[in-house]
Amino acid sequence: MKNFKLITIFCLFLIGAFIQYGFSQEQIVEEESTGKIFPKNVSFSYDDVDYTLTVTGTAVRKKFVFKVYGMVHYMQNPAESNSENVFSTILTDNYAKEIIMDFTRNVGADKIRDAFQSGFEKNATEEELKNIQPLVDQFLEYFNSEVKKNEQYILRWLPNGNVISIIQGKEYPVISSITFAKALWTIWFGKDSIVNRDDLIKFIFK
Repeated sequence: MKNFKLITIFCLFLIGAFIQYGFSQEQIVEEESTGKIFPKNVSFSYDDVDYTLTVTGTAVRKKFVFKVYGMVHYMQNPAESNSENVFSTILTDNYAKEIIMDFTRNVGADKIRDAFQSGFEKNATEEELKNIQPLVDQFLEYFNSEVKKNEQYILRWLPNGNVISIIQGKEYPVISSITFAKALWTIWFGKDSIVNRDDLIKFIFK
């Protein structure tokens, strides 16, 4: 009887959580390693254009043995991609895309900036980095405070290389550069991805 009561309480808790976040179980996906919950679709407007993006996959970022954040990726019309060119398609300017990073631990702003700077250095050519470094510097300035556990970063890549950064709930000025946007997304979708990039497309073909 005691176990039955505990199970009932747990089920009620889950139902309450779904109601709180406004999603049914059919409308969400879970990053299993971190337990982070994300909606299957996201909608927003930019420059008088409405966008609805569909989840392509989830992944976890680890540093050594520590989980840093669970993440999800969304894209316009992901079903139009195929297994042979999906990564190259994601790294083009044709489709609107979004990344949400949901942190599992506190991380200092200096570590966030260092990680992104390193990511740009590894995923842009020397000439590209020289050209976009002022934009990278602008982007790094957005990360000016420690990220707390369960806080989110949202990054959007919209047509014409427009990158929107929503950091801890604050939206920052748009950075417009296809080269910058591609280098940023390559951190996760390039051959030397910092996560398992196959996980980030696992829902496209289901």
